[in-house]
Amino acid sequence: MNQETFKQLLTTQIPIAWIAGVRLESFSDNEMQTSVELDFLNQNPFKSMFWAVEGMAAEFAGGMMLLSKIEQSGKNIATLVIKNEATFTKKAMGKIVFTCNQGEQIDEAIRRL
Repeated sequence: MNQETFKQLLTTQIPIAWIAGVRLESFSDNEMQTSVELDFLNQNPFKSMFWAVEGMAAEFAGGMMLLSKIEQSGKNIATLVIKNEATFTKKAMGKIVFTCNQGEQIDEAIRRL
């Protein structure tokens, strides 16, 4: 995964995420970071970011790492989000970064399959 691959995926398959401002910050074997910055297109009437935009960026951090690791494994594994939980502690202003650092746990789960 790199910046160009991420951009191509978003612009061709999920353009609303690209339009909303979801971007790849960094990617390594065990950690992926995505970000989104508050702007006119993802702002709600309360001058903060729509929670759905935050949810998209957060889901990409974990989901893209999972899909990348499945592809690397060569196994045919289907995925499905079965639970999503979040706690909002203050208004989302500026740039928000979401981190998935569970690469080793994903590797272990794939090995068990």
